[in-house]
Amino acid sequence: GGVGKTALTQHIFRELESSFQVSVWICVSLDFNADRLLQEIVDKIPKVNGEKVNTSNQELIEQRLKSKRLLLVLDDEWTYHEDEWKKLLAPLKHNNGDKGNVVIVTTRIPKVASMVTTTNSSIDVERLSHGDTMSFFEVCVFGDQRPWEDHPELRDVGNTIVTKLKGFPLAL
Repeated sequence: GGVGKTALTQHIFRELESSFQVSVWICVSLDFNADRLLQEIVDKIPKVNGEKVNTSNQELIEQRLKSKRLLLVLDDEWTYHEDEWKKLLAPLKHNNGDKGNVVIVTTRIPKVASMVTTTNSSIDVERLSHGDTMSFFEVCVFGDQRPWEDHPELRDVGNTIVTKLKGFPLAL
């Protein structure tokens, strides 16, 4: 946590969402429950004319996404249950599998990442190096001032702080 997975994905989401008719962001966390997630997706997809009422969430998603491209982010997924995963993805594949839907998953658990991956486009987000953390720290604290030249006595304090942050941008 705190390495920047969600921040990076938010940037990607903002860059890509105009290329899709429907964009949905869901925070998964510890509760990977397909029924709950499908309900959240339904709640975020605009209704369509002639929509059948009293139907399942899967059917509502299929109706609402017919002929539309979907960008779906499942942020902070902690667990993976194959049956639940298949249930969640089923309405996205039905009538839409060839339309270019994209599902992005963020997780801190490598096993979950390997189980949900369907392409070779995974990104491992690592901690910042000490040098990058120090540069970021300087910008956050001092802006465009030159702290170490103007206040050399602060270098040791800054270095101690940066070392304790262990390369986590969120902590910084």
